[in-house]
Amino acid sequence: LVEICPVGAIEPDMKATVVEEKVSSVVWATGWKPYDAEKVLPYGFGRIANVTTNMRFERMADKFGPTGGKLVRPSDGKEAKNIAFIQCAGSRDHNYLPFCSRICCLASMKQATYVREKNPDAKVTIYYIDLRAMDRYEGFQKMVEADSGVHWIKSKPARIDEDPKTGNPVVVGENTLTGVRYEEPYDLVVLATGMEPNSATSAKVPMADARYDEYGFVVSGGGLFSSGCSSQPNDVSGSVQSSTASALRAIQTAVNAKG
Repeated sequence: LVEICPVGAIEPDMKATVVEEKVSSVVWATGWKPYDAEKVLPYGFGRIANVTTNMRFERMADKFGPTGGKLVRPSDGKEAKNIAFIQCAGSRDHNYLPFCSRICCLASMKQATYVREKNPDAKVTIYYIDLRAMDRYEGFQKMVEADSGVHWIKSKPARIDEDPKTGNPVVVGENTLTGVRYEEPYDLVVLATGMEPNSATSAKVPMADARYDEYGFVVSGGGLFSSGCSSQPNDVSGSVQSSTASALRAIQTAVNAKG
């Protein structure tokens, strides 16, 4: 690799150094991580083999991923033909993340299209509290809703059990609209886990006057400007807009400081 790099930027023996710079402004853009699904104990992630997360499912659907793009059950490698997506798994819940993570509904709708495109006979069920197609994506939601192979149940499931004979996860709860209780088995259950800012845990701002909101997002102020998912839950386009705005504000602050 050292020989391949045309500008000599790879230095295997380089030592870590601490550099101090006096600056007028700082843009904080440390991103996010998926909420730990194992903390949502009733849903059995880490305990029930065929319960996975939206991020793992996305990796599975990738043709360069561990299964070559095949949607299979982790327990036995069989094709998953009946899949449930559970929204707000760790979001909008004061036991976990109290806020809406913005991207989960659309991510599950997108992943539902993966399932239906790969196998037109496959069935998808989406359990939801509310459906939120942020920004300009209502048309996409309507397209997914028009698919007869995608079923919608307004409910926050109470728990997920496991059928010991088949390994099927069994979703247990009550339909909010009808009041009917259900115990539905699936080949695979996908948890739409929430978006937790890195600034809430591992990426704290090393500034004495840094401020955070109640959820751990960085609050802009003074010479510090948070952007992207360090400021609030965001999708890609929202992060680009937020970061552009923060960069411009940081430049303006620096210019005013010199003036």
